[in-house]
Amino acid sequence: MKTLLSLVLFLFLTPFQAQLKNIEIVDFYHWTANDGIYYEFMVAAEQSAATKNPAVIRVRYSTDGGVSYKIVSFDATLRWERDKTDEDIMIAYFDAAATAKILKGTGGYTPDNFILYYDVSNESFVRGYQADHTEMAKSDVDYAKVFPTNYSNSDDLRNLIRLFYTSSDPLYRDLMTYTAKFD
Repeated sequence: MKTLLSLVLFLFLTPFQAQLKNIEIVDFYHWTANDGIYYEFMVAAEQSAATKNPAVIRVRYSTDGGVSYKIVSFDATLRWERDKTDEDIMIAYFDAAATAKILKGTGGYTPDNFILYYDVSNESFVRGYQADHTEMAKSDVDYAKVFPTNYSNSDDLRNLIRLFYTSSDPLYRDLMTYTAKFD
């Protein structure tokens, strides 16, 4: 009975990001909401031939002008589609799970959905948009513009990851292994 209870507690307390098997995409973006709050987010995802791939999104933001930061994590599904009007454009849809877990700070958080456009021929970001679940439920959705956060080398990439993850996070080691590809 102790073993079963331990297993149940382990599964319940293990962060939900454990669903990622292979981290093949790590990207950083930011946006400013209508209320003026600046948000940064990081996405870690799998990239496979499947139409839907698991992803984990972490959002970092401050409501007190940068004195303290909150970090939220939630699961998402990554779907790729080719733009019907431009063959060179791929659209990445990040559909958020309904719940978000606050990892640092207090309060509530409504998970965000993202639509990001990439030019396949130049391998470059074109444009992006964000709307949370509350906004998506409206008949006339007001999207915020999303911008990429660029980094120039593996050290910059590691520093960006450390803004969102600590060494005790389950995905931290996998993320640092991912950065080794750029050394």
